Amino acid sequence: MGIKIKYLFLIFLSNILYADATGSISFFHYDINKKDSSKDAYSTALGGSLKYTTDSFNNLFASVAFHNSTPILENKNKNLTSLFNKEKDADALTVISESFLAYKTKNTILKVGNFLLNTPLMNKSSARIVPWSYQGASLVIKNIFKSSIQLSFVNKIRNFASDKYTKQSLTGGINDGIAMIGFKHHPIEPLDVHLYYYRAPSLYDSSFFQIDYKDNFINDKLLFCVGFQNIKTYDEMDVDLIGLRTGIFTDNLDITLNYTKNDGIDKADGYGGLSKIYTASMISNGRGENKAEAVMLKANIELELIKKQSSELSFWLADIDSKSSEYKSYYTHFRHNTNNFTTFYLRYEYQDFKDNDKDAHYLRFITTYLF
Repeated sequence: MGIKIKYLFLIFLSNILYADATGSISFFHYDINKKDSSKDAYSTALGGSLKYTTDSFNNLFASVAFHNSTPILENKNKNLTSLFNKEKDADALTVISESFLAYKTKNTILKVGNFLLNTPLMNKSSARIVPWSYQGASLVIKNIFKSSIQLSFVNKIRNFASDKYTKQSLTGGINDGIAMIGFKHHPIEPLDVHLYYYRAPSLYDSSFFQIDYKDNFINDKLLFCVGFQNIKTYDEMDVDLIGLRTGIFTDNLDITLNYTKNDGIDKADGYGGLSKIYTASMISNGRGENKAEAVMLKANIELELIKKQSSELSFWLADIDSKSSEYKSYYTHFRHNTNNFTTFYLRYEYQDFKDNDKDAHYLRFITTYLF
């Protein structure tokens, strides 16, 4: 008996010692320029991530990840950039973004602890160095009649500018937590169906439905797509957002025309991260309150400026209207991947409001090295 226990302990120890470590180093500069100069802000962050995952033992493994965003160089109103710890006067932000125990088989994975999510109304968001993360349990089952099912219960949430897990979501308190069921179905090659339901007894319930169809048009090098999405809330929150999308895709050019309208009086912000809708750019989106309506034309061009290195150039034009504001948005970004490890990303957006006093410019430069 003693020999068996020692043997199991040695296996467990070897799984910890021979683990997988990955990480990233990021440089992030953010500049906000507004008509009211008192609201101008700029800051620069140096940070990244480190993730450590043990080998599997009887289908069990553990993982822990850290993220950091530290201010460097000169800054102004750095708290407005949300790059740092909002609870410590925008000082350096270091968080345990993941720390979970997991059970994994060929088609199933169960996580318990702190983890990242990638769902329409609760997700990690890639808007800053430090992501949103969630505390609770999550089960994903794949390959069930061309479908996958996700069941999650979130007890606490940590937003991207905090190191604390709390009972506070993006839109209110979650004293009783949030239960979620997600369903993805791929019945035929061109068709994708996504259905999610979020149950938050102390806040409000939400449903998300999206269906996308993409198929050949004329020949194999030209694809045509159409899409529909709906976000609806229940109880005390009033959101009823409809989204439509159509476009064409070639080997190096994508053009889509996107439309959303929120017939509710509240914002379609979800619970954490950024709610995923067709009309969203770096800053602008059609999630707004008061019958917000948005039309967004997106064009993405893939380039090979340097051999064996990929680049992307995008131009987006949006017209957003609600009872509280009306403006046009002009957005562009340039992304360059030198290899599988290094990315340079330049993003710029100008918001031209009908009320000129609200005009704003946003600029971000991000470079990331993966290891």
